[in-house]
Amino acid sequence: MDKYMEIALKEAKKSLKTNDVPIGAVIVENSHIISKGHNTREKTHLITGHAEINAIEKACKKKKTWHLNKCTLYTTLEPCKMCMEVIKQARIKTVVYAAKQEKIVNLKQPEIIKLKNVENSSNLLKQFFKNKRK
Repeated sequence: MDKYMEIALKEAKKSLKTNDVPIGAVIVENSHIISKGHNTREKTHLITGHAEINAIEKACKKKKTWHLNKCTLYTTLEPCKMCMEVIKQARIKTVVYAAKQEKIVNLKQPEIIKLKNVENSSNLLKQFFKNKRK
């Protein structure tokens, strides 16, 4: 077994102490471990307390950037949709997982309402990015 996956499995076992689903994650860059994480949803009461997100947040803090484009994420379970979107946003180069996601959760979509004729929000964003490009 891959040495990084072994570390991710050790990390997953930490979740058992708080009755969380045992999932662990490790982020590696240039053969060095940048961060580790395990599930903490039950412990923290936060929906985002997934192993992958916890590891990504730690890596971003350590590297002082949210660009993890040279990193590989090792996780003991195939990432869920939420985690995959965070992985994409973090620009993580490669994801390696051990177990396939067996259960696909089809949650009910919330009602989405877009207000009409609300320019302030749009203008604020346009001005922000215009200033960034100067």
